[in-house]
Amino acid sequence: MATEPTILYDLARRGGNNCWSANAWKARLVLNYKRIPYTTVWLANPDIEPTLKSLGIPPSTSGPGAAYTVPTIRLPSGEYVMDSSAIAQRLEDLYPEPSLHLNTDGHDKVLAAIGKIGFPLFPVFMPRVAQRMVVESAVPWFRESKEKRFGMSLEELEATRGGDSAWEGAAPGLAELKALVRDGKRDEGPFVLGSQASYADLVVMALLEGMKRIGEDLHEKIVGGDAGLTALYKACRQWTEKDV
Repeated sequence: MATEPTILYDLARRGGNNCWSANAWKARLVLNYKRIPYTTVWLANPDIEPTLKSLGIPPSTSGPGAAYTVPTIRLPSGEYVMDSSAIAQRLEDLYPEPSLHLNTDGHDKVLAAIGKIGFPLFPVFMPRVAQRMVVESAVPWFRESKEKRFGMSLEELEATRGGDSAWEGAAPGLAELKALVRDGKRDEGPFVLGSQASYADLVVMALLEGMKRIGEDLHEKIVGGDAGLTALYKACRQWTEKDV
């Protein structure tokens, strides 16, 4: 009997499904980098929790976020893994080559820097996600959940906390990310470690590609003409070809 492929649970997209979420890209890039065969199940935002719960997956206890999230994967063994970092570790255990080099601390530093970028930019990209990316049937749910989180509508969030002030808030994180890509190399090459790709590169690429899918201008403003991010993006594009 043929072995069932890995299943990746990803966010559905308005107008036709292909990967757009930076969080989901982290897992998809690992699968593509390791050349692991997989299929995708697309879930609208309100369907994530009931679907994953119905599969018997326990809720996340790792932080204050949602109890059920994508990316989640189902391995050929029937094991489910939720959360991009846990997925990366499990796939590295099962498919050690090519290595993600998780024994380095580059990905942890990159994740910390990206946190300092993403949170200040919520007022910039969240309204676009509602307007362009979330499937239409899920927009009311998405808007309501974000209004509860921020205490205002997405339009108010954009008007009061978006624009230049949001980008100014993200500037320290962007500077930190660019320095990590520039200064952590062991040898010459486009990746964080130099000539060798690692999970740190895939985390950076997930941010860059996710923002590009939401808006080309967001991607360009994050890269900001930086030679290191430009080279990393070009080197990692090969792992974005499978996006469905």
